[in-house]
Amino acid sequence: MRIAERNPWVDINTKPERPQTNAKEQWGIFLDKFQTAIDEVDTLGKQSEKLTQDAVLGRVDNLHDVMIAAEKAKTAMNLTLEVRGKVLEAYKEIMRMNF
Repeated sequence: MRIAERNPWVDINTKPERPQTNAKEQWGIFLDKFQTAIDEVDTLGKQSEKLTQDAVLGRVDNLHDVMIAAEKAKTAMNLTLEVRGKVLEAYKEIMRMNF
């Protein structure tokens, strides 16, 4: 096992410099992450619907899996709606600012 030595002459509070990104790059990164999150919520909803249909048709042996999938989809959708609300509030607040 190798233990890295700590240099006592280096200030602990200094942060390594990160490459600066411009606003367009940051917006693109945000949109990519947002789209991925929306796709995941949609996937959870579709899985829940499929399991529910299978349960109604009698193809599911374990009802617990159906309920867990439904709760996951419900929780993900509620979280998405809350985030949307916060984003809209932030946007409105920015629009009210006077520069």
